[in-house]
Amino acid sequence: MNGKPASKIRDIYTKYHRRYYNIISLNKNLLLSGIVGFIISLAVAYVSTKYSTDDFANSALTVIIGLLFSKAVFAILFHHDNKHKYTKRVTGKLNLHILKQIALKMLFADFVFDIIHNISRFFILLELLRNHNYPPIQAAIVSSVIASILSYLAINLIVKHMHILGSTKERF
Repeated sequence: MNGKPASKIRDIYTKYHRRYYNIISLNKNLLLSGIVGFIISLAVAYVSTKYSTDDFANSALTVIIGLLFSKAVFAILFHHDNKHKYTKRVTGKLNLHILKQIALKMLFADFVFDIIHNISRFFILLELLRNHNYPPIQAAIVSSVIASILSYLAINLIVKHMHILGSTKERF
């Protein structure tokens, strides 16, 4: 009797994980790349306010550098998790048709994610620095958290609606 409840929980978890593997993987990649971008942004916010008093320039620099680092990390993680979908198992060659489909859909979803994330983060950061006299690190944290919540919600809705990641079944 002791093993049956644990077995049921494990079965439920396994079924859930299989069903939502692609979404879980996407969110993991977004979260990890977001953490890297966030840490870099904190450092940039701190350093930029030491050398400049222009809140607009500091906000822009913080957002742009954080974006560059997070996009690079996301691209690496996304490729690592999804290369089996557009690479032939036996030969290792790319199926350019499938790669093109995934890339175009992902670029659209990523574009919407970036627009929501960066514009909301920029204006929240600017507002906190100008009108609420938050220290740069606190302003960067608050703006990142709020912008992340909005953009993660948006990209998950887009990915689900557009079926970007498709099924986990083998395509070859």
